[in-house]
Amino acid sequence: MDRRHFITLVGGGVVMAAGLEGCAEVPDATVAWVSPGSSERDVRRYALAHAILAPNPHNRQPWLARLEGEDAVTLFIDRSRLLPATDPFSRQIVIGCGAFLELLAIAAGAKGHTATVTAFPDGQPADRLDERPFARVVFTRGGALDPLFRNILRRRTTREPYDTARAIPAADLAAVGAAVGPGLRTGAAAGGQALAALKTLARDAYRREVDTPAANQETIDLMRIGDRQIAAHRDGLFLRGPGIEAMRVVGILTPENLARPGTIAFKQARAFADPLCEATAAFLWIVSPGNDRAVQIASGRAYARMALEATARGIAIQPMSQALQEYPQMAPFFARMDRLTAVGPGERLQMLVRAGYAADVPPAPRKGLQDLFRSA
Repeated sequence: MDRRHFITLVGGGVVMAAGLEGCAEVPDATVAWVSPGSSERDVRRYALAHAILAPNPHNRQPWLARLEGEDAVTLFIDRSRLLPATDPFSRQIVIGCGAFLELLAIAAGAKGHTATVTAFPDGQPADRLDERPFARVVFTRGGALDPLFRNILRRRTTREPYDTARAIPAADLAAVGAAVGPGLRTGAAAGGQALAALKTLARDAYRREVDTPAANQETIDLMRIGDRQIAAHRDGLFLRGPGIEAMRVVGILTPENLARPGTIAFKQARAFADPLCEATAAFLWIVSPGNDRAVQIASGRAYARMALEATARGIAIQPMSQALQEYPQMAPFFARMDRLTAVGPGERLQMLVRAGYAADVPPAPRKGLQDLFRSA
């Protein structure tokens, strides 16, 4: 059984994990992480093979690409992969697309190219995404290797209790925050009342999401139970291990039980974040000036760099996005989170992550490079 994704029940059973990105050690579902783009002669395809490894909400992988001419790529959001219940304005989806762009640019530099990104070249959508592209990228010779490139294949979202006996050095926390670059503000809480308050709020917001039927059902609908479903979908949230099939067969672990308050599955799903939040060495966050679509892209690019710098320093991280979400049931948590992270007028809290030290975990399943392309 993979304990990263399940909580042990009193009777020895296990249940779900949820969050920004699912993980499961299924060879044919994680092949995208093995020497990505190594056989590609086109630098664009090489860069895209790395970009698809970007962190993204619920592992939706909501991107599509169209190669244009010999030096450009236009990128679109697959609107069939949105999260209307938990991400009603698609803010998190756009942040994921920003992370995609940052990995693309870093990988281009590793091949001696510069990827010049124009976000929303045909204009920014407002509250609802539309058919317009989220970016156009032009590749030119002359890029430089970014030291963060070497961490792309090592980056993970680690949904584990972290080692509470190990504090993160202040210099490392500062370096991870500084990796986001200019234009955004970062913060951190690594002890005292600030850390305790964020642990409690992150835990309570997670519980509220499970208690909200539409939000919980959205997560359940994206759950892939067992190796066969994981390999077939290569997206969403993942449940696997020796006990999973048995629990499914005997009727404990079913979508219906996960959605039904009072069942063992529901209770354990609701409690999933409790030990994770408690075993957290620090929280880090990213705050933006404003919240338009271009700012969301920039926030995603910044988060990708934060995650890669954390990886370089051996620090595990996991986004805790529930209290940042914009559906009505989350409003009290949203307001409290803004206060705890000192969000000012006109600013937006874009990312909150827990951080600490943990053992390595396997990569998340990914769709293949060919699944990325659209012809028209």
